[in-house]
Amino acid sequence: MASCHEEQFGPTIFIDPVEDPNAYMKDFDEWLNEHYTIPYNVEFRYRLDDNATDPNYNVVPVSIGMADTIAHLALYLWYDVYDNVAPEGFLKENGPRIIQLIGSAMINAAQGTEKLGQAEGGIKITLMKVNLMETNNMDQLNEYIFKTMHHEFSHILHQKKTYPKEFEQLSTADYNPEGWQYTSNEEAWRMGFASPYGGSQAREDFVEIIANYIVKTDEDLAHMLEVAGEDGARGEKILNQKIDICRTWLAEKWNLDLDALRAEVQLRQANLNWDDVMNLRFLDK
Repeated sequence: MASCHEEQFGPTIFIDPVEDPNAYMKDFDEWLNEHYTIPYNVEFRYRLDDNATDPNYNVVPVSIGMADTIAHLALYLWYDVYDNVAPEGFLKENGPRIIQLIGSAMINAAQGTEKLGQAEGGIKITLMKVNLMETNNMDQLNEYIFKTMHHEFSHILHQKKTYPKEFEQLSTADYNPEGWQYTSNEEAWRMGFASPYGGSQAREDFVEIIANYIVKTDEDLAHMLEVAGEDGARGEKILNQKIDICRTWLAEKWNLDLDALRAEVQLRQANLNWDDVMNLRFLDK
């Protein structure tokens, strides 16, 4: 029998990686820690973790460039907005603990739908289809990213403090959980929904009202209400009633001013310098 010579083993069998202090991802991780983790107690996930995604869907990671851009935009168009309008410490206490980015959509071929985001247990918000975003297209970013963030965050809020029953009573007969995807925007508006998905069930209706009201421009909001009231449709009246209920609920339950949130978002969208966005410089100004 032969014996091997003694070696001084370390805590791992793998060779210690040489850390490049100039590595882009290292710098990005440090930036995320400084701007998200420390001030808001939130983990901003951009690396794909199979255990953190739905195994029923095939998804792809977000590109590092898109993760960087969305992280800067989310800080400017979402976190800073609440910091300026909400009570001090509001997001650190009530915001999501995890924001996860997925590069692709989650598509349900059987239903002909795709999932754009989800909120899990008041803790985690997942944003999808991020790799396909045109970062100089505010309408697209609102539709797939920021409206989704307001939508999912509103889910977190109503999971903690429920919304009034009178809200769902406005559209009880019109909710369609199985066929909402076959409804056009115009048809949804005339029924008093802010979007076709809002017509799927009351809780989705509630958060869609808040999210759409915040991100739609004055022109888009006026157009929605105009179409909603065409040909004697009751949609305009119902939409205004729902907005009023949401406005009152946010003020009474959360000390949040819905119109102030909307005004801050609209101001920031209108004054966003896209050259700065593409070069990720505006946060340093």
